[in-house]
Amino acid sequence: MGKTMNSPSLAILRTLGLLSLLISSSLSNANTHPSYLTKEYCSSVVEQFVGAGMRSLDKYVNEHFNPEYKGGIRNTIRFLEQRLEWLNECNAYLVDTNNAYVFHSQDDTQNIFSAINELTRELQHVRSGVEYRDDAGNNNPAPFIKRRFATLAELVDRHHTRLLMKKQFQ
Repeated sequence: MGKTMNSPSLAILRTLGLLSLLISSSLSNANTHPSYLTKEYCSSVVEQFVGAGMRSLDKYVNEHFNPEYKGGIRNTIRFLEQRLEWLNECNAYLVDTNNAYVFHSQDDTQNIFSAINELTRELQHVRSGVEYRDDAGNNNPAPFIKRRFATLAELVDRHHTRLLMKKQFQ
């Protein structure tokens, strides 16, 4: 018959096996991020959204929004969804690597993400034909869209003001 291992050797092998399983499972569960994600890249994504992105949204909502033009609404929805995806990706990266958030704090980040989602959802309703009756009985979604945008703009403006203050005292 074959030799049997003594119990200390068997215990060591079992411990090593268990240890290797734990290490390999924690490595496979570790968050991995694309190589292009850096703190500088994420700062530029936020800066673009806070600057040119918000100016573009402001111009669309306050000057060009028309519920009859579904293409413009579709493009704006895509713009918001894409920016939210980029911001979420950067936020996940920053949380995992720097214990930071794309917008000052976890609360600020979640509030801005929620405001983007609310504006997107309202635009989707308009695009799908939901009617927003005003006091005269006309379909007028513009005040609802403007209100959602105003909420987002206020939150983003607070973030922007914080950034400017931080730069001023550096």
